[in-house]
Amino acid sequence: MRTSFRFTVGIGITVLLAGVFPSGPAQAGSCWDYKPAERRMAKKINGARNRVGDRRLRLDPQLSRVARKHTREMLNRRVLYHTPSDVLGRRVTRWRSLGENIGAAGGVKRLHRLFMNSPTHRAITLTNSFRHMGIGTKRRGGRLWTTVVFESRRDPGTRLSMPSC
Repeated sequence: MRTSFRFTVGIGITVLLAGVFPSGPAQAGSCWDYKPAERRMAKKINGARNRVGDRRLRLDPQLSRVARKHTREMLNRRVLYHTPSDVLGRRVTRWRSLGENIGAAGGVKRLHRLFMNSPTHRAITLTNSFRHMGIGTKRRGGRLWTTVVFESRRDPGTRLSMPSC
């Protein structure tokens, strides 16, 4: 069973999926190098969650791989759009619920402020059941393009290839 909710907002569409897709093999034991902007966004997200009493999210390399792939796809098309729900559900192999925020702004601080001032982006960011997040950023033309993927299960996994140590 899969349910999807889509909300239109000024800086994109927020997607929250809930359901079960077939699980694939996890790509554990890989190395991942987070970009400084990705670490800053994770710190902003966890700070917002802390202020409302929610638990911190773990920055997950597999979800970050999924997020980076989508950020590159948006840049190639030069348009903000969400990962189609069936594609996101296949890229993350083991999940119970998924959320995705996308946006582009001058930097992390501005984009995080836009997310938190949007009721739907804020709701996704502060969803209590989420345990993990993946962040993918890419700067182009003075804008930081960003995808944040949220997930609620332990070790979400991905079908996308991961770098080896």
